[in-house]
Amino acid sequence: MQLTTTKQEKQKKSIEKAFNKYVAPQVVEEIAKNGTYELKLGGENRDIAVMFVDIRGFTTLSESLPPEQVVDILNNYLELTTRCIFRHGGTLDKFVGDATMAVFNSPFDTEDYIYKAILTAWDIVSGGNKIERECVERYGKKVGFGVGVNCGPAVVGNIGCEFRMDYTAIGDTVNTAARLEANAPRGNVYISQAVRDSLGDRITVEDVGEIPLKGKSKGVFVYTVTGVAGYTSPEGV
Repeated sequence: MQLTTTKQEKQKKSIEKAFNKYVAPQVVEEIAKNGTYELKLGGENRDIAVMFVDIRGFTTLSESLPPEQVVDILNNYLELTTRCIFRHGGTLDKFVGDATMAVFNSPFDTEDYIYKAILTAWDIVSGGNKIERECVERYGKKVGFGVGVNCGPAVVGNIGCEFRMDYTAIGDTVNTAARLEANAPRGNVYISQAVRDSLGDRITVEDVGEIPLKGKSKGVFVYTVTGVAGYTSPEGV
């Protein structure tokens, strides 16, 4: 009996350690408090919100600055995106070069997750303004971020093989979020019709119009977020 208990405790500590890298500390604390350690292996269908963000002109930046300065800028940016994601209870899915992917409502249910994805995006853009000013002062270079947010069904779970797995989300919802981000100009948050419909007057937007997205036979109607009703990003973000 003691061996079984010890094994369970080790498993819990292992899961806590792993998820501390991906989700906000308060989420891990909630898991520990409730003892809800069971995660479904393989894939499951979930409704999620997905956010992608990356640095505009990063390739050009990399070619014009010494490596240590490029790494400094990248680390400041990744720290900002991670902090904003965790603040609003999102899951840091992965870093892909200069891009960050986050999901909301996965792997655990999150209340008002689409709105929280937008708050995260808004905070990142706000914080990006500060990073851009610092980069101009220190390196004479401008740095801006483009963000895309979409929501809908996706397959989430442990993807990979026995010795190398990632907990991630896949599907058209994810692909569309990535395409929205790829089209978003510096300092803009592009969202889909699904996000717009879900949040209504909780956000203010401007029509971008229908734009073609790579891999889609039909264009997607896009909005850019211009404000979040009653919300101001924390100072310094």
